[in-house]
Amino acid sequence: MDRITNESSPWLSAIKMEDEGDYLKAFIFYLKSSSECIKQNSFVMAALSCSCAADCLAMDGNLIGARQLYLQTATLYEKNAVHVIGNSVREALWSYEEAYEYFNLAGENNKAQQIYEKYVSLSRKINPFFGEEEAMESLRIRKTDIPLHSGVHTTNMQISADVDNAISQFLDDTSVTSDGKSNTNLLQRISHKIPEDKI
Repeated sequence: MDRITNESSPWLSAIKMEDEGDYLKAFIFYLKSSSECIKQNSFVMAALSCSCAADCLAMDGNLIGARQLYLQTATLYEKNAVHVIGNSVREALWSYEEAYEYFNLAGENNKAQQIYEKYVSLSRKINPFFGEEEAMESLRIRKTDIPLHSGVHTTNMQISADVDNAISQFLDDTSVTSDGKSNTNLLQRISHKIPEDKI
């Protein structure tokens, strides 16, 4: 609560900028908020900030950059699931649901399938009668709720140098998977339309 209401908080600054329609500034503040939360192992807040930064890019028409950040959001939720599983299975399951949704948003169907399998496996440990049908129904709702952003300025696909540099710096500092490995290959596949010297 202190973090959200503190006027020096980048999260609060991001919300103000977004409310004013300045998506670029909001995006920068959201990334700063996410970076700070990652350093504190606050992965849920980090993921939320990262997803908001991605939404700002999507609203501004920068869909490639948005997909990069949706991927990082999914990874943060996956990391949180691993982080909390010893204390809260319910939160771990919720985190896998969020990760599934954001991997789909990032266009990473294989990763989404891996999360689905983890979700089913964990659910069965809690309830042996929980099957794939129940899991599919739960996660199908997640997938169908994904916004397509089809109405934004899709002609502006090349992100600006400032935005590109901010994303690159953020991902260099934070892009690890739940097992500590680099996300570089996934990010490069998403970024195939961005010049290599910008990745």
